[in-house]
Amino acid sequence: MELFWIPLAAFVIDAIFADPSFFPHPVQLIGKLLDKLEKTARKNFSNRFGGVLSLLILLLMVFVVVTTCIGIPYVGWIFALYFAWSGLALGSLLSEGTKAVQAVASGSLDDGRKAVSMLVSRDVSESTEEELYKTLAETISENFNDGIIAPFFWLVLSGPVGLWLYKATSTMDSMWGYKNEKWIDLGWAGAKFDDLLAYLPARFSAMFLQCTANLAGLGSGRGVWDSVARDAAKMESPNAGWPMAMAAHLYGRPMGGSAVYFGKVKEKPVLGVGDEAWDKATLIQLIKHIRLAAIFGCGLLWLAVSLLRLVF
Repeated sequence: MELFWIPLAAFVIDAIFADPSFFPHPVQLIGKLLDKLEKTARKNFSNRFGGVLSLLILLLMVFVVVTTCIGIPYVGWIFALYFAWSGLALGSLLSEGTKAVQAVASGSLDDGRKAVSMLVSRDVSESTEEELYKTLAETISENFNDGIIAPFFWLVLSGPVGLWLYKATSTMDSMWGYKNEKWIDLGWAGAKFDDLLAYLPARFSAMFLQCTANLAGLGSGRGVWDSVARDAAKMESPNAGWPMAMAAHLYGRPMGGSAVYFGKVKEKPVLGVGDEAWDKATLIQLIKHIRLAAIFGCGLLWLAVSLLRLVF
C-alpha cells in the first residue's frame, strides 16, 4: 500500500512546498560523506578502484539508513514519506528557475549571473543576457529528468530505498563526474552507474515533453523524435541530451555551444534548429511546460506501475 500512495503524496507535497528546509537535506549529508570518501580513496587506492569502492560504500550506507528508518514500527511510514518527498525536486526546480529568470530579466547582469551560477557548475561570470537564458533553458530541461522523472521512476518501482540509491549515485556523478584529469578516474564508477540508472527515465522525459507540447502551446510536436535522437547521441552523456534536445526542437531555439568549466572553454554539441535566442517569455513558457509534463509523466508512471502490480 505504501508503494501505492506514497509516490503520489510525495509528488503533491514537493510540487507545493518544494524541498523541506527545517533540517539538512539528505543530499547535503551525502555530499559530506562523498568528501570524506574522496580523501580516503585518493590516499589509499588507485583512482579507478577507489571510485568503485566509494560508490559501493555510499550505496550500502544509503541502503542501510533508509531501510532502517522506514522499517521502524508505527512511524516508518513518516520516514518513507519524508524520503520520497525530499528525493523529488519539481517544486525547487520551478521556483528557483523562475527566480533566476526574473533576476536575468531585472536588467542587472551581475544579479542575473549570480542567480544562474547557483544552479549550474559552469562559469557564467562573463555571460551575456542571451547566454544566461540559454544556460537556464539547458539546466531546467536537463533537470526535468535528473530531478523529477528519474527519481520518481525509481520511487514507483522500488520505493524510497530505490529512489535514494539513484539520488546517491546522481549526487556522486554531479560531484565527481567531470571529464578532466582530477576526476576522470575517480568519478568513472559513479558516472557509469548513473548512466545506467537514468537510461530509461531520460527517454521518458523527452517523450513526456513531446506528449504535452500541445498543452504548452507548441503544437503537436510530431515528427521531431528522430531529430531529437540524433541530437541526443551527440552528447558525451547518453542521457542528458534527451530532454534538452526535445526542448530545443519543440521551442525552435538551440542549446549547446561554448561553455566555460574550471577556466577552460568547452565546445558542446549544438542541439535543436533555428537561430532564435532564448528569452524571458520562452523560459517562463518552458517552466510551465515542465510542470505539465511532470504531472502527466509522473501520473502515467504511477498508473502503469500500479496496474502492473495489480495484474502480477
